[in-house]
Amino acid sequence: MTENYRYYENFEGEFEYIFYLYDKNCPIEKIHIWSGYFCDIIETIEPAQNSWESLAEYYHMCIDFDNDNWKVPDIKSASQQLKNIDTSKIEFPKSQEVLKLLIEMFTKACENNLTVYIEYC
Repeated sequence: MTENYRYYENFEGEFEYIFYLYDKNCPIEKIHIWSGYFCDIIETIEPAQNSWESLAEYYHMCIDFDNDNWKVPDIKSASQQLKNIDTSKIEFPKSQEVLKLLIEMFTKACENNLTVYIEYC
């Protein structure tokens, strides 16, 4: 399993999101992300027709992210949502790197019928 701490380094002790890529019941990839980078990304998403959708809905409505290893229910929708983010609205330069990593992970999940889990701790 590959594990990436790059986007949590120097933020140890602060809140983090951990994204897991699973093949069947086995994690194959893990990315640790400082919560500030993820919040920077997800907060750029505008509601669609006055309501949140996909990852933005779960984030803004505080649904499920507090559960250990929350399974992303619709990988294709989440992947598309990440791909449609207007990167000019992102505040931190490293958030753009994180976004690229997340897009790669979700794309890999879509193409290979894999599962993505998120843990907030």
